[in-house]
Amino acid sequence: MNGVQVKRRNSRWGDAPLLDNSGKPKVAVITERDIEGIFKPLLRYRYLPVDFIHVLGGGSLGYLVDRLNLLSRRPNLYVRRPVQQRANAFANRYRLIYELADKGLRVMEERGFEFQRSRAAGSFAHELMVCQIMASFELGARDAGVRFITWQDILKSESLPESTRQSPRPFHIPVRVMVDGQPRDIHIAADGHPFGVQRQRDGKNSYLFCPGVEADCATEPIDASNFDRSSIAKKFTAYLAIREGEVHRSHFGFPNLFVPIITTNEARLASMMKVLERITGGQGSRIFLFRTFPAFASCDRSPTPSGEMLTGDWQRVGYPPFNFVTTS
Repeated sequence: MNGVQVKRRNSRWGDAPLLDNSGKPKVAVITERDIEGIFKPLLRYRYLPVDFIHVLGGGSLGYLVDRLNLLSRRPNLYVRRPVQQRANAFANRYRLIYELADKGLRVMEERGFEFQRSRAAGSFAHELMVCQIMASFELGARDAGVRFITWQDILKSESLPESTRQSPRPFHIPVRVMVDGQPRDIHIAADGHPFGVQRQRDGKNSYLFCPGVEADCATEPIDASNFDRSSIAKKFTAYLAIREGEVHRSHFGFPNLFVPIITTNEARLASMMKVLERITGGQGSRIFLFRTFPAFASCDRSPTPSGEMLTGDWQRVGYPPFNFVTTS
């Protein structure tokens, strides 16, 4: 084997360059196909597996896999593979997860695209869960032929109060709640961003709005005796006060409010619903919508991209199941 060079395969996790036939690193020239099929989806959703990027951006999956591989390697580095995904024991079996790198964000900024990265990302697993859930809402709207109203649409709407538009944290909802008979002023901000769905009912536009989603990775208690501590029960209390005081109207201009609550397994979901039943004296609430979604670190198969969050049914406490497309 003297004189024979064995070409080593690049690691799927590294950023070593891809080499052309002359042994030089391949340099990517950004195209409109890249912008539409890769950069835009990752601008909307910080972390996405390659199959989600493919469904959102279209085109050939094989081409996309190869293109992302090139864009994530030196000297290009327009996207990156978050290192946190390697913490999953099944990482080598799952689709790679990507995000826009600083160089990619600069490309979009130079092209005049609006985006917000002011909210600090939580844990990787939680942020990924939120991104996949929100992407599912968008895909569901596309599948069902309804309009998905984005946060950018809401910020430009004439219905949004000017005080909220000018706020440094417009997605934070101020609300007064009663704790042990005493009023407390707090703020609550859901995961993701506020969004809406526009449907047709009897030839007229019908709207449903959400403050975002409450994605639960089972890292906080469902109930807590100390109100200052974050818990699912505290969120129930805050949103019930928002609904009762119609703060969703005064803060966002929303005619209604629904709160999607997504957790990782059926047992935890049932516990949440029992707490809501207790808080409401057995009456339940029409605004809280419940579903499950696999956790990133679970042994369940990685969720495949679908519009199920919008087109599927949600459970409620004290009310019939809810569907964003079909419920009146």
